[in-house]
Amino acid sequence: MANDEVTEQEIEAAMKLSARRDFSASLDMYYEMLPRAQDQVTKMRVLFGIVTCSTWLNLDDIRNDAIDELNRFPDQEISNGFAVMVQAEALIEFGRAREALDLIDLNLSSELLRREDFQDWKYEHLADKGRALAYLQRWQDSLESLEAAYRMFPDGKRTSSILIDKSLCMMMFNRDDEAFHLARQVQEREHGELKTLAMQYMAECDLALGRPSDALKLYSEIETRLPCRLVQEERIKTGIKNAMAFLEKPSSKRNVVQ
Repeated sequence: MANDEVTEQEIEAAMKLSARRDFSASLDMYYEMLPRAQDQVTKMRVLFGIVTCSTWLNLDDIRNDAIDELNRFPDQEISNGFAVMVQAEALIEFGRAREALDLIDLNLSSELLRREDFQDWKYEHLADKGRALAYLQRWQDSLESLEAAYRMFPDGKRTSSILIDKSLCMMMFNRDDEAFHLARQVQEREHGELKTLAMQYMAECDLALGRPSDALKLYSEIETRLPCRLVQEERIKTGIKNAMAFLEKPSSKRNVVQ
């Protein structure tokens, strides 16, 4: 197989592993494909995959080597822009939102993202910027960036994550009814971890809106979905206690864990 050309099915399989966050297995697949990539487009796609996986695995040397190889191709700005985008997304999840925001703003100010054929990248940058700003508790700035991304592609690939981040912003503004409806949209369209997080937000909004029985129903369902990478089990336990206390004292004020 060493001399066989890389197939679209192989690339798609590696991409699916990466989407499932199995970056190590995906990276192994990309490495096996690299010496078999015959044309420039295929080799760039494989190198982009290596950049993505090595970034999430914190393998800086591997990422830098892949970027150096990409920079040998024409349109070096595209390679660098992609690397920055991937790194920014990973930095947000690693809790380094300030660093991510600097990278995102660097790309957003570039000529590349002003090009019509790179508006999908601009959309992803705006969505990531909204999330980074939320991590930094800059709620209004976050909401503006998220809404800008949503206006570009209302049913784009990042719609659910944009809606859930907008829901969080609304909660911080005590606009709990709006936050609930945003989270419910995510709950209805997702099936995995993001659905569980949306249910948490819905339950917290229910509490804030004086609906402890509804909150308890959601919390009970959330417990069956734990563990979940996006949800803190202790926060769910605290929410249940708050809902029970709310039922015992109907006049009690909002007491939701932030």
